[in-house]
Amino acid sequence: MSQFEPFLAYEASAGSGKTFNLVVRYLSLLFMGEAPSSITALTFTNKAANEMMQRVIETLKSLESRAELSEIARLSGLSETEILAQRERILLRFLRSDIHIATIDKFFGTILRKFALNAGIMPTYTAATSHHEQKFLERFLHEVEVSGEMESLVSLAQLSSKRLDDIFTLLAQLYAKHKEFEGIELPRVVLTFNPYEHAMSLARELSQLVLSKPLSDRARKTMEIEDYDALLTKTWLFKPSMEYWDFKKIYEPRMDELLESLQETVQMQMQSREADFFAGLFRLLGMYIKSRNAIMKQNQELTFDDITLMVHSLLRGKVQSEFLYFRLDSRMKHLLLDEFQDTSVIQFDILRPLIEEISAGKGINEGGSFFFVGDVKQSIYRFRGGVSALFYEVANHFDVQVRPLEVNYRSKACVVDFVNRVFSSKMNRYIPQGSPESKKGGFVEVAFSDEPLKTLHEHIEQLHKIGIASDEIAVLCVTNSDARKLQEYLEEHNLDVVSEATSKLIHQRSVKAVIEYLRYCYFRADIYRHNCAALLGVEIQKIQPVAITRLQEQVIDFIRNHRIGDKSAMMFIEQLNNYRDIEEVAFEIERLDANAPQSDLHGIRIMTVHKSKGLEFEHVLVLDRLGIPRSRGESIVYEYDGLRLSRLFYRIKGREELDNAYKTALDKEKVLEGEDQLNGLYVALTRAVQSLSIIAKPKSPLDLVEGKWGEPVFDSSNVQAPQPLEPLDYKAVSYGRQDEVATLVQNETFDYDAVQYGLALHYALEMMGEFQPDSIHGAIESARKRYGARIGVEKIDGMRTALEILMRDETFCTLTQGKCYKEKRFFYKGEMRIIDLLIQSDAGHWSVIDYKTGQEESFSHKAQVKMYMDAVRALLGGEVQGYLCYLNTESVRFVECL
Repeated sequence: MSQFEPFLAYEASAGSGKTFNLVVRYLSLLFMGEAPSSITALTFTNKAANEMMQRVIETLKSLESRAELSEIARLSGLSETEILAQRERILLRFLRSDIHIATIDKFFGTILRKFALNAGIMPTYTAATSHHEQKFLERFLHEVEVSGEMESLVSLAQLSSKRLDDIFTLLAQLYAKHKEFEGIELPRVVLTFNPYEHAMSLARELSQLVLSKPLSDRARKTMEIEDYDALLTKTWLFKPSMEYWDFKKIYEPRMDELLESLQETVQMQMQSREADFFAGLFRLLGMYIKSRNAIMKQNQELTFDDITLMVHSLLRGKVQSEFLYFRLDSRMKHLLLDEFQDTSVIQFDILRPLIEEISAGKGINEGGSFFFVGDVKQSIYRFRGGVSALFYEVANHFDVQVRPLEVNYRSKACVVDFVNRVFSSKMNRYIPQGSPESKKGGFVEVAFSDEPLKTLHEHIEQLHKIGIASDEIAVLCVTNSDARKLQEYLEEHNLDVVSEATSKLIHQRSVKAVIEYLRYCYFRADIYRHNCAALLGVEIQKIQPVAITRLQEQVIDFIRNHRIGDKSAMMFIEQLNNYRDIEEVAFEIERLDANAPQSDLHGIRIMTVHKSKGLEFEHVLVLDRLGIPRSRGESIVYEYDGLRLSRLFYRIKGREELDNAYKTALDKEKVLEGEDQLNGLYVALTRAVQSLSIIAKPKSPLDLVEGKWGEPVFDSSNVQAPQPLEPLDYKAVSYGRQDEVATLVQNETFDYDAVQYGLALHYALEMMGEFQPDSIHGAIESARKRYGARIGVEKIDGMRTALEILMRDETFCTLTQGKCYKEKRFFYKGEMRIIDLLIQSDAGHWSVIDYKTGQEESFSHKAQVKMYMDAVRALLGGEVQGYLCYLNTESVRFVECL
């Protein structure tokens, strides 16, 4: 009997098998007869999405020996024998289906591309992690100047004591939240008098009255008031009465009358200052949004915040939301959400109608389900808009059962027990975690130190002495500044480290050498020549400039000549596909956010706690904050009523003593800040697998005690030592629109121009809605935007001619009578493959077409198509035909592969 619950949530503590349960849920739906295309699983990181996809495939391949089998049987109501009997069919169906396992950002991107023109952008936009900061700032300042608001910007900077970059950062934060401001009434204060002057008049009158009495010298000193700023430093200003301390002996009621009037005036001044701040800030926010929209449309480049906000706007009017949700709903019956505690209000606002439709169980959603996992103890992204309260609010609203996962499968028992002791009494709803029998052992140490860097270095050396490799050690810090200090300290002691900065692709030695060489070729400045020579360890005479006209080809030659062909260099060659020419590389390469291959990174991992979330390390050292904790001190205090933003306050020192509403909001914020800190510590301590060391200050927020628990006896390492580099053997070839790194299976002469033209033509063919002449123009325009700068106008015109010839070809028109799948990706024999065009006829037969832009036939071309045919037979079954389509501006020729 099936134990499947349509509406269920798991509160998944660290290491408790979150991905395991997501995969079990997903596979149970497949074995219960649901189509893969009807299931949408959303995560927060590409790593998590890729891991889930891989786990689904691996679990199906080896299901008979995996723990998932019994759980799938329990949920689906099928016997294990019945499940194993269906496994091959389910795997084939999964591999040939349209799979919706993605990040929530990618899911929103899919929505936006469908309705991009309604949002005023082209569907071919590029998703980026950030906009070009300098260009954006220049555009914003131009907008401010043209609007005559430069004085407002200066006044706001003076009022809030902020620099321009601080204001720009604040505007970026407001931009991400500005959809929540709808319906919020900003404070307005109209005063008929000058509050500063009136407050000083009352203060002087009160001072004179008090000083006219016999007072001690210390009391007299407190009544000396030079100016308004000095007034705000007086403790007596915020007292309910002057009848206290030394003033008690000379008190008279008139003093309290003046004090009360003074307090009211100061409060009005603070409220007036708040109103001026928000009025100026929101005027600038309007110009910020206008500038950002202009940059987006100019560059056709959107960040994930842009995408989310555009989708939210579409749903609020530009596209009838019922129609949009109908389009999405037609293929979504089951929704699985990962890391739900990190969901923002805006993200949930977009998802809410979909969840409501599933919950209502109407139409196609009859028999639908909603499942989410998360852990409010790991909610550490409030500064990005994450609202942990959503977890229980949504569960209550949609009547979702919440069950805890109570076993930690990641950490050794000693680590788990320590975490339980630390947090059981400090976190609401904390459920102590258990450990399986296989996780006995482990080691925990807490050390107090006034020299934390020195103590941490000693702990690392102790790990090295007992045979622990640097690659197995991670150090977690509170701030980026602490991480940088630690990196400098360890490097001074000749230890290899991997930090956020050093893990970037552009910071790898081989890639830096290439970049410096390209800059030397472009700028012809000797500084770049010397940098390149130093990185390569050669004499500067060996670095000679050339005219870079074929970017990738010449970079490959440079890498070969200097024998620096590691995996980072290979990845960098692929990344160069995204740049039009050497000029764009010279000026834009610093924005490249790609990480280097993990196999090229060796050393002790250093990262902040926020960056460590979702990761695990064999041996973890947690470093207490190095400096004095600074108050977060954001200018704005956001007050929420449940999930709804109800009010904004401008943060002013001392205001809480006079304004009860502000005090309530500030108290709520302090509670949330405390929870953020506690959650961050929980995340840090639960990254460890075998050992955990905490280097703390004596006054720790966790009330820790020094000590050691367990024994430092560890399992053998699975980390492999770095292998010596092989010489670079790289050729850029094209199998259709395959911008990804592909396995080289044929020995073609590299021709950069031909490869780029082939990529452009394949892209145009993919962009055609239907294989009809009236689809050519839109496809060519899409290809022009992506490849025009690389191949030129002449090649674009030639591409149009080639497509017109193809659309008139009788063989092509006959073959494409059926359901067409363009750029069809699939796994076969452990590798990702891509078929240019796969067609299913009405009779159920399959045709494979592989486009070629040259005329020369080769055995490798036919072998490639035959491999595709074998894969289709194995995965889909049925009769399969294969064709090579040789296409140019003069003719089209089909060769059948038998």
